[in-house]
Amino acid sequence: MKERVEEKNEFHRRGAEVSQSFAENLSATLRDLCASAVRKHWEASAFLLLLCFALVVPFLTTHAQNPEKKKKDANQSEPAQEEVSHIEAAEAQLKKGEYEAATAAFNKLLAANAKDQRAQRGVLKVMLETGNYVEAETTAKKYLAPDATKDASNHFARLTIAEVMAETGRYAEAIAEFERVSKATTPKEKENKTEAELEKEAAVQPLLLRAELRRGELLNATGKPDEAQFVFQGISKFWDDNTVESAEGLTTIATALAYLEKPQEAKDMYLDAITADEANAEAHIAAAELFTAKYAYADAAEFLKDALKLNPNSAALHLAIARNKRFDGGEAVQQAIAKALSINPNLAAAKLLAASTDLDAEKHEDAAKKIDDVLKLNPNALEAHALRAASHWVNNRTVPYETALKAALAINPKSGELYETLAHYATNQRRYDESIVFLRKAVELTPNLWNAHLALGQALLRTNKNDEGRAAVETSFKGDPFNPWAKNTLEFLDTLGDFRETTAGDFVIRTHEKESTVLAGYAADLLTEAKAKLTAKYKFTPTGPIVAEFHPNHDDFAVRALGLPGLGALGVCFGQQIVQDSPSARAGEGFNWGSTLWHEYTHVITLQITDHRIPRWFSEGLSVFEEHKARPGWGDDWSITNVKTLADGRWFKINDLDGGFMRPKKPDDVQLAYFEASQVCHFIEDKFGFDAILAMLKGYKDQKRTPDILREALKLTPEEFDTQFMAYVQERGGKYIKTLAPMWAKEAPEVSKDVTKEKLFELADAQRDDFAAQMRAGSKAIAEKNDEAALKYFRRATELFPLQSEAYEALAGIYERRGDKAAQIESLEAQIKVDENDYAAHKKLAQLKLAQGDKARGLELLKLGFFINPFDHALHTEAGTLLLERKENEAALREYQVALGTKPPNFAEAHFNVARAYSALGKAKEAKRAVLQSLELAPGFDKAQDLLLQLTEKP
Repeated sequence: MKERVEEKNEFHRRGAEVSQSFAENLSATLRDLCASAVRKHWEASAFLLLLCFALVVPFLTTHAQNPEKKKKDANQSEPAQEEVSHIEAAEAQLKKGEYEAATAAFNKLLAANAKDQRAQRGVLKVMLETGNYVEAETTAKKYLAPDATKDASNHFARLTIAEVMAETGRYAEAIAEFERVSKATTPKEKENKTEAELEKEAAVQPLLLRAELRRGELLNATGKPDEAQFVFQGISKFWDDNTVESAEGLTTIATALAYLEKPQEAKDMYLDAITADEANAEAHIAAAELFTAKYAYADAAEFLKDALKLNPNSAALHLAIARNKRFDGGEAVQQAIAKALSINPNLAAAKLLAASTDLDAEKHEDAAKKIDDVLKLNPNALEAHALRAASHWVNNRTVPYETALKAALAINPKSGELYETLAHYATNQRRYDESIVFLRKAVELTPNLWNAHLALGQALLRTNKNDEGRAAVETSFKGDPFNPWAKNTLEFLDTLGDFRETTAGDFVIRTHEKESTVLAGYAADLLTEAKAKLTAKYKFTPTGPIVAEFHPNHDDFAVRALGLPGLGALGVCFGQQIVQDSPSARAGEGFNWGSTLWHEYTHVITLQITDHRIPRWFSEGLSVFEEHKARPGWGDDWSITNVKTLADGRWFKINDLDGGFMRPKKPDDVQLAYFEASQVCHFIEDKFGFDAILAMLKGYKDQKRTPDILREALKLTPEEFDTQFMAYVQERGGKYIKTLAPMWAKEAPEVSKDVTKEKLFELADAQRDDFAAQMRAGSKAIAEKNDEAALKYFRRATELFPLQSEAYEALAGIYERRGDKAAQIESLEAQIKVDENDYAAHKKLAQLKLAQGDKARGLELLKLGFFINPFDHALHTEAGTLLLERKENEAALREYQVALGTKPPNFAEAHFNVARAYSALGKAKEAKRAVLQSLELAPGFDKAQDLLLQLTEKP
């Protein structure tokens, strides 16, 4: 949209007046140090990334000297060429991440010359890279000269001490040390400096910049954002006034620009840093971090690939990989975190990322251990306190939560990120009202926390506060126009003007105007039925109104739900608002929107009855469970995949079931979690009765956790529950393992020209308990037009595994060709009981039942078909006629109106049918209007003329 483009361009153009205090001081120290200018070129990176830039670079004293300029300091001798090659080799090992070999090489050099500054730097760098912080600080103090203001080695050693202080939570001391480093030199005019002094100052430039940047970061982390911005502006001003050549210096300035919310300029400078030194892995990592932060995940991954080639043993690199992959989730994130921690066991950021994914998966004990590990190293790690507070909050531990919250605010009283973290886990719990409270606090404390503004907007939209929600999303987009979630959400909200609302009791049905006539009535009826049945069953009436919103475009639904297209779900529920695909969003895919709506309304019940405290596995399990109860065939049943996961021993333990939803490790984990959760609910009802389910729901409302609820409601420990539940599913699904096992136990022969029918028939006859063999033989028999053989094999297949629809479909086709209507009907009835989404089967079966004169079953099947495809005008017309015969005139009128709304080929007939229904209802005025519309389109339409005459003759 035009407005969005203008806002984005303005974002790129805007600039601010900056403070010059630090810039002028550093500029006086380092002015005119380097000979050539560099282009200014983009994003922010974490502590260890930039640490690499400042610490790994050797002195840049490589200028050739005239013979008469070979005089050295009295205490320093000219290094031999062999020594230079040794130090370069050691530094090359360090850059490639060969830390053990590099350490040995540096120590050998130090044994020969204890004051070798480059070897000292290498030793300290290895210690920092591998997390040996205590040793790094001790060693750095030994390297400090008596007068710590004279040479670059002292700056470097002091910088190392400051970094360790920062990593171990001594923030005030670290800030002071960083400032001491950044202001440690005494400015002189350029003409008063020797070439050696100039070279030395050029070498120390990245260290001074690094120290000032880290000071700004710590000021920001301890609740002094204005002072931090002052520092970052000073670094930017330094770049304006001076020449910087090194990759390390350029990367540091780029990071400052990112903190100043100048991502384009930061990007360009990161790219210049890479140009300055393509072999600098840390520059690639820093660029990747920026691209990840600005949602360009694929581009970031390319930088990370390059860095991996340069230094595969960088802990910062593997942390960056984990962050880059976190949006997709999966095992790759955990593997990258594990790799980072294998290199640096004290890398707090990696442990905290792992802890946050544990909390996402409801693994609170695992998360707590990681959080404790971080706090032992750094008692002032704000994110650790935030995650601890979130875990306590989720577990309803009020006093520990308040203690953790107080500890976090003591570190940084202006931390909006703290409340953003709490809001994230509130959202995971689907406690949207509470997430709104947290997010309002987050943006109050940190107004430029653009993701929090977006999350606030999305939470408001999920609670049907559309105007306020849109305003918050617009604020987010204005601050961060790169955010695709914000952009997509605003573009989606622009489409809501095309929607129409239909009120039915406690329900508001929101449908696109082109589908409103067709969809709204059916949705209202199904929701009314669901409410009547489920409120009685669960002894609970949810708070209304309940909004149900149907999207004809799946990507619009996905954006409405999560902010991005590509969501695999069919619907979502936010407690009082249901959002889902309409049937046209998945035309041709076999999508039962009615089953989905029933599933989502069950969430309304289970979320509200527990005050949104129900775990995901139980809420999803009950929704699928209630689908099974609503109509035959609705909801997922035993499939070949589900049997395979059972055979492989992959079903989750009850304590791990939420992880299948929140942190899947395999592509089919989520699907398995849905089905397993539904079977848990069936198990509880079958063994303990439905009252046990109600007792569990009450337990969650009372803020109890699953292990305690199992003990109280079922008298089982989690381990006992797992044992009894697995026996239950083995009884129900395990019986299919033997017949399905050959499908995955060995390579199956394909049905092709290379496999003869005789061979396939022979295999099927010899392996009568092999489901796949029967299906292959049956398919080959059909291809050979051998219906007799096909019947034999497909019948056997349905005996072996009666939950696969393809065999029933094949049998129905054979019986149709033979004219055996009764057998065809039997096969189709079996088919729709295992496949809720097959519209053709529902339609064909309805026609067969009507032809038999079973109008009641025929009408029932037509209605079931409408939950898959409500846009078939002929079937609505047929349903209307059946209802008119049954004197169900209101229902008949709606069917005829729906037929009209589908834009049928014969509008005159559709209007005439509407007129018939109005006439049957005794609404002559409306009937006359409809019949006149019919005659306007087809003046010679005899039936319409007769009806008009009848209507005219009536008093």
